[in-house]
This record gives sequence, structure tokens and C-alpha cells, in this order.
Amino acid sequence: MMDGIGDLELRHGARRADAYARAEPIIRCLEATIRRHRAETGRLDSFPDTRTLVAACQAFQLLAPRGGPITHGTVLRALRLMGLRPTARRA
Repeated sequence: MMDGIGDLELRHGARRADAYARAEPIIRCLEATIRRHRAETGRLDSFPDTRTLVAACQAFQLLAPRGGPITHGTVLRALRLMGLRPTARRA
């Protein structure tokens, strides 16, 4: 699942490893929320919407990596660190 920070630093550099370490609580929350969503829907490639991900992190009273509230942008940056890019839904 999640690699050690040292392994990440060797592969991607110290800057990305530091960003990952700061965002790790949010990343763990997002992983759990995505896993729960996929189990409920039965679709292995689905993502909950960003509002759901933000609400899940706020429910655990997490803060953004540099302080402040969890926002849409915070979630998108954490997903990018995880290597995930949910597709945009069109109305």
C-alpha cells in the first residue's frame, strides 16, 4: 500500500517525500473513504465526489498540510500525490 518515506525519497526526491509526509493523514483518510465508496458501490474504478472526500477529512478534524481547513484544492493535491486523478463528471 503506502511505501516508506525513505523509499519515496529515493524514487521521487526529498521535496515530494516531504509533501507526502505532511499530507499523510489526509491521504490515509482519502484512501479509507475511497475504499469504503468502492465497497458500497461495487465498482472498483469509481471515486466519491470531492465534497464527500472533503467532508470525510473534516469529520476527523484534519487540517491541511500547512494548517487551515481541508478544501477542494487540498483534496485534489493529495489525490495527485497518491497518483490518482478522478475523472470530472459532466452534467
